[in-house]
Amino acid sequence: MQVIMTKCRMSVVSFTSFLLLGGIVVGFYSPSQEAKAQHHGAPPPAAAIGDRKLTLDMQMKPTNITQSGDVLMTIAFLDEEQNANVQHVTLRMDISKDGKHILSDFFHDHNGEVKLMFKDKEGDSSSQTIGGNQDVLTNAWIADPGSPITIRGPVFNESGNYDIGLDLTTIDNDKTDLIEPVEYHFDVEVS
Repeated sequence: MQVIMTKCRMSVVSFTSFLLLGGIVVGFYSPSQEAKAQHHGAPPPAAAIGDRKLTLDMQMKPTNITQSGDVLMTIAFLDEEQNANVQHVTLRMDISKDGKHILSDFFHDHNGEVKLMFKDKEGDSSSQTIGGNQDVLTNAWIADPGSPITIRGPVFNESGNYDIGLDLTTIDNDKTDLIEPVEYHFDVEVS
């Protein structure tokens, strides 16, 4: 009887270890992981949404950002198969530095190219104001035709590393919310 009890205990321990290890492995791979990307200097990998592959195209002018300088950021998502921008994109942008959130808001563009103009030297020195229109369907900022969305006030006003998070929340139609946002995180160096 002693031998049977020992084998039972070992089986329970082995089974528990198997479940714990299996849970960790499953936790590392989940379908939502396919839609996440990291960006640290190189273009992030394409995100899979259904049978489509979307590539983030983000450009910043100037490419070397200096504190309190104007920065034009253009964000689009390219459908690799169609070789065209995805239309009606809504994204949530979160900018932080040293763990402190600086800006967090939603932005939308019907043509699929969100343009943000950061003007750190303009506006209130303690907060930001956003120049654009609120889109009713997406509850996001959209630009006036022919102009970028303008963010006035301090964003990139100190030198150092900034963490930018983008969550793509709608594509193709203003009402088409993704089941799970496509997430991107990358660093921007300000001198």
